[in-house]
Amino acid sequence: LVILSNAMNSQIMSNVEKLGAPFHAVFTAQQAQAYKPRFKAFEYMLDRLSCGPEDILHCSSSFRYDLMSAHDLGIKNKVWVNRGHEPANPYYGYVEIADISGLPGVVG
Repeated sequence: LVILSNAMNSQIMSNVEKLGAPFHAVFTAQQAQAYKPRFKAFEYMLDRLSCGPEDILHCSSSFRYDLMSAHDLGIKNKVWVNRGHEPANPYYGYVEIADISGLPGVVG
């Protein structure tokens, strides 16, 4: 479980603590020196994790800031959390869930 956030280093850890999940890593735009949707942010994360796009499942509620870039970078496994603030666009090849509680059903 990894976070790639557009937050600054000083902001993110209080948010992470509130989530209470066992994150393997937390990466910020400040560390990557690029904000999503720029590829540089995603490439920073992949480099730090020593993996490729084929090795991850990307989950987001944003087409603009996440899913479009993830698709263009070759990330095949994508989940879109449809919160109703963006229209669906099946072109980007994702599994749609209504909220994050649906994620375990996607990964089994």
